[in-house]
Parts: sequence; C-alpha cells; structure tokens
Amino acid sequence: MTQSPKRSNPQPPTTRNWWKTGMITLITLIVIGFVFVGVKAFAPTKVAATAQTTSGPTTNINLTLNKKQVNALADYYVNKSLSGQSLKYRFQVTDHAMLTGSTKVLGANVNFALLFKPTVLANGDVKLTAQKLSIGSLPVPVSFVMNYIAKNYPLPKWVALDSGKKTMTLHLTRIGNGKKLSYAAKQIDLSGAGKFVFQARIPANQ
Repeated sequence: MTQSPKRSNPQPPTTRNWWKTGMITLITLIVIGFVFVGVKAFAPTKVAATAQTTSGPTTNINLTLNKKQVNALADYYVNKSLSGQSLKYRFQVTDHAMLTGSTKVLGANVNFALLFKPTVLANGDVKLTAQKLSIGSLPVPVSFVMNYIAKNYPLPKWVALDSGKKTMTLHLTRIGNGKKLSYAAKQIDLSGAGKFVFQARIPANQ
C-alpha cells in the first residue's frame, strides 16, 4: 500500500524585527554622545555635515530600559570600540552619567573622570550638562576643556556643543534626515533602578 506524502505544517511568517536593531543602534548613539566629550579630549574625529530635522508622518515604537541594561550596552560598545586604542574608558549610569578612564600623558597613565547630567528636551533630543571633570588628582575647568574640543575637533552632525554653558545637545531627531529611521528620547530617570524610554520613528514611506 502506497503511503501518501506527509504534509508539512505551514510555518507562521517571521515578524520583521529590524526595528529592534534600530533601537540598539539608538542606545549606542546615546552612549557615543555621553563619552564624546571625554574621548575627544584625547582623540580626533572626522568632519561631519549639519543634519536636518526629521519631518513627515512616522510610525513610532518605544523601548524602555533600566540602568543595568543601559550599562550592559555601554560596556559592549566601549569594549568593541577600544580595540587597538591607547585610551581606556568606561561609561556607567549611577546617580549621574559618568565617564571614567585612563590615558597616557607624557608617558604616564593618568586617570580621568567626567560627570554629566542628562535632560530630555521637549522635541526628543537630549541635553548633557557637564558637571565635573578631573584629570589625575587635579580638577580641570569643564568650560576650558569643552572650548578646546569645540575649536580643535569637528563634531558629529547630530551633536551641538556650547562650551560657555557647558552643555552638549544630542539631536537624535535629526538622525536620518527625515528619510530614514530616526530617534527620540522620551524619559531619562536616574533614580533607583533607572528608567530610560526611547522611541524609534519610522518614516511612513519605509
């Protein structure tokens, strides 16, 4: 007796999770922004053009993280980016955003620490206010270092630095120029376990 061929059960269509990758990219950008001032005091970067603000209808997807998750992502990014570099640093979120590390000055290892206070702006951008900077055992005026960075190192197109006000603004809403996936911060709460709410904005024509 001939057996009829077995029918394979149809597999449910796989949900596209590409936007999740975009959200991880967002967290990476946040980390880059936090470490930017500290890192650029010791390493140059390329010139970047001015970005445009995202406009038009979008589909919005929110992602909520706590301090432990943000710190884990920060460690992943930092460890990946430090390959082959003499500069060593670590970004951690505690009661404030803190960048610590070490670099060589005149052949000697010198520790540094930079503290930021993050603020979510009404449009979804993030403002970082530098509160304290120390190199070795000496406190260094934050405005002096930020002014030096502003004059000697071109900023990424989505970063604006005001050395007079000791602030750096991460224009997350300008990423993608309104044509690609862009981002916005909804909430940054550093109390307790922490709560970080970010939003991916997908243009309607994507």
